[in-house]
Parts: sequence; C-alpha cells; structure tokens
Amino acid sequence: MAHPNILLLFVDQMRYDAMACAGNPVTRTPSLDRIADEGMNFTHAVTPVPVCVAARHSLVTGHRCATHGRFGNNLPSPEPNLYTLPQLLGTAGYQTRAIGKMHWMPPRRHHGFHRMELMEEIPKCREEDEYLTYLNRVGYGHIRQVHGVRNLLYHQPQVSVIPEEHHGSTWVADRTIDFLKENRHQPFFCWSSWIAPHLPWNAPEPFASMYPIDEVDPPHNWDQPREQLPPLMRWAKETSDTTFASIDHLKRIRSLYYGNISLIDKGVGRILDTLDELGMAENTLVIFTSDHGELLGDHGAFQKSKPYEASMRIPFLMRLPGQVAPGKTTADRVNMLDIMPTALELAELDYPGENILPGACLLDQEAGGLAVPRDTFVVEHGAGPRRWLSLLRGPWKYNYYFEGGWRELFQLEDDPLEMHNLLLNEPDVHSLERSQSMHQQLIDWEMENGFASSFSSSGDLIASPIDDRPPSTTNNQYPTWVENLPPDELLKMESPGASTLNAMASEWTYSLEDLNLRAFKDGGGSF
Repeated sequence: MAHPNILLLFVDQMRYDAMACAGNPVTRTPSLDRIADEGMNFTHAVTPVPVCVAARHSLVTGHRCATHGRFGNNLPSPEPNLYTLPQLLGTAGYQTRAIGKMHWMPPRRHHGFHRMELMEEIPKCREEDEYLTYLNRVGYGHIRQVHGVRNLLYHQPQVSVIPEEHHGSTWVADRTIDFLKENRHQPFFCWSSWIAPHLPWNAPEPFASMYPIDEVDPPHNWDQPREQLPPLMRWAKETSDTTFASIDHLKRIRSLYYGNISLIDKGVGRILDTLDELGMAENTLVIFTSDHGELLGDHGAFQKSKPYEASMRIPFLMRLPGQVAPGKTTADRVNMLDIMPTALELAELDYPGENILPGACLLDQEAGGLAVPRDTFVVEHGAGPRRWLSLLRGPWKYNYYFEGGWRELFQLEDDPLEMHNLLLNEPDVHSLERSQSMHQQLIDWEMENGFASSFSSSGDLIASPIDDRPPSTTNNQYPTWVENLPPDELLKMESPGASTLNAMASEWTYSLEDLNLRAFKDGGGSF
C-alpha cells in the first residue's frame, strides 16, 4: 500500500471542552465525535504556545519558539532557516496543499506547500486572498468585513451577513473536498484551516440560533477579584469592552461560539464522507486539532495567551484505521510538536535538521499513542518582561509570570476550573515546597529551551516591574484590503456603519450605547 495520506483539519481558538466527545452536554458535534469513536481522543492535549502565529510555526517546523523565532504574533529577525513539514513531504512525493487561514508571517510564505488557497482574517489585498476573490465572484464583493466586524464588535455577539452557503467555514470544507477529488491517486498532505471559532463570533443562520442561551452555561469565575489575578489579566474586561456585560450577554457569546463549531463540524462530516466515497479513508491519517483554546469569559477574560486550561488545552483527535484503535483515549500531554514526527514516520522519512525535534511520534504504540507516556510539559508565551511559563506535572500546574514575578499553583484534579491559587492567602508549607521545586524545573527548562534574556544576574527568572495601567483602546483592526481597491470598486462597498449595524441587527443583549465608541473613533473608526 502507498504511504498514507495526511489530512490535518485545523481550527482556530477552539477550547478542549467544546465537543460532545469531551463531555460537553450542550454542543452538537457528531462528526468530531465520529473521529473520536473511530480513532483516538487525546483528552489532555495542550498547545506549546497559546497564540496563533507562534503555535502554527511550532507545528510547521516541529520546533519551540526560541528555535523558530516566533513567541507571539511576531516576525523574527533574522529569519531562521528550518526544514518544514510540507517541504519534507513535498520533496518525498507528496502533493502538499494549504487551505484557509495559515497566519504565516510573512503571509504568503509557502513553507514548501505546492499551492496555498488562503482565507486570512485581515488580508492586505483582495487579489492575494482566494476567499475574497471567491466572494467577489459569487456576488458578495461589497461586504467590507467578511469575517465579522473586527473593531467595535470584536468581542460582541453578531451574526454573519454572509449566508452559510458562502461562509468561510463552508468554503474551507468545499475546497478540501475539491482537493481530495483532484488528488485521489497520489499521496498528499493537506492542511485545511478554519478561522472559526476565533472571534468575531459571527455564525451564520441557522447556526447563530442553534443554541438558546438558556441551554448555555455562563463563564467560570467571571467576577474574580482583580487583586487575585496576575497583572496580565487585571484589565481584561476593559480590553475586550465587556465591563457592561450581563450574564445573558456572556451566554449569547457562548451560544455563537458553539454555533460556529457546529458549522465546522458539518463541514468535517462532509469531508469524512468524501474520504469514504473515494475509498481513501483506510489509508488517510486524519488529525483534528486547534492552535490554542479560548477563555470565553473564564477568569473575566476572552481570547488566549494565558496559562489557564481554557486557553492552553486543545482538542486533539486522530484516526488511522489499522494503526489507531477505535474509541481509544489517553491523558498524555500530546501537542502539535508531535505532528511532524508522526507524519515523517508515516512517510518513512528522517528529519535532516541539526536540531533534534522535541516532539514524538503518536503511532509508537500498537494501538496508537506515545511510546513513553508524557505527563510533564511546559507551555510558554512571549519574551522579555511579559513572558510567562507554565509547568504541567501530573495533576499540578505551576505558572510563573515575569511581570511582577506573579506565581500560581493549581491542583487540577481537585480544581479543574483553576478557581483556587494555592499560593494566595498564606499558602501552606507543602504548596510552597512544591512551587519551589516546580520553579526550579522551569529555570532548568528555560536554560535549555528558552531565552537568555529570561534570567536575572542571580540566575533566577526575572521579575519585571508591573505595568498596571488600563488599556488606552479596544480592538481597532480595520479591513485594509478595502483601501487597495480601485475607485470604481470602492463605490460599490458598503459603508463602515452598515457593516456594524447589519451584523448586530438581530442581537438583543446590548446596544451601540453600551460600547466604547470614543475608543472606536479615536482608533480611526467611523460610521
């Protein structure tokens, strides 16, 4: 039999607990549940770095932040010369394709893909984004904010003005199915990547109405006292413009988040059915995962980049008939650094780089999984004074924030929602001893895997001054591709105000008057 195909189904900002197969009693995800039933569910998978660009470059290079140079949504200088997964598979005879959101920096760097069909959140030009050109072709070229209103309504409930048929999540599934049909007779590596459920949470109907708010739980610890939070978290509500949010408002956000996931699930089901119809399912490794999670209001914050479970833990499902036992689960701390070693072993390729890959093959047990169980792992984010490190060791988690030297210790079996930092309020001697041991382990890890700038003259991790100031603005990203249209095309575009009012027209948990209009206008926004 030919080398197995590799199909990576990749979503953005999806929590580990947002699937029915993860125990969520609300979400309807039959296609994801099918992958888990027919394959393996890594229930405690984590991201090596919970932010888009850095996580994706960890996956494509197989390396940590200090090696590939991206520790946030940044562009390294100089650019390290590393082998990439599509490059190695492509030179070995695989047809390689990227579909959807890649979030490369720079954006059109192909990393060895034979072809990329991009759908980026904030492209610079219509012509460089295949999804924008598609929308223009089918009559939606006048829509200014095609992935939802990213400035004033970035963290607010809104409904997509683009119908399901042409929504970005449908487009990714459509293009993936076309790719499968075109490449059924040769081995392939296809990375299909959705923008959703990343905010804005602009699900189309009927998915925007799929989950009534009385079925949805509110966030955990939304009203956690500011003084109990690390400095990095203390102004989160101001940053997201949600200081006014009612419980119904927060639940409506979650209902749209779940609706976006169910739309993705529908597309995944169509892709799985296509593999069956083409006779390819038995020889295709399918991996479903996310770059990171989403706090979704937990601890009073949204988005990612924080060392809490909702931000760090990710869904991770894997199916390969004959090599992965159906219905198997494991709590091993697997992560996207394990994808390159797994793919290379399937393709019978050695990694030619000088740096040893930190990940391991996920097919080294007879029924699938790591050869050696992994219950210890370090998650990182950032560099310099706002860097943080999180050590997972068995049921324990120790977080160290460079800003202020803030520390957290959680016992995740007893406290899975991380409600009780054991280092607050006169910690007991056992908690102090454990935190000191885990802190030393982080020092050793950073010395080997991190940045020289992380250390003080004493050899400890730095504790930088606290910048305890409220944010000056909320999100102010605008669709810059519109500015690069020719004058006759500009005349056809909807106004910025129409974008906003149309997106929130059916929402009932807030009004324009609730929002920070001053920050919006100061950032260049207008109606």
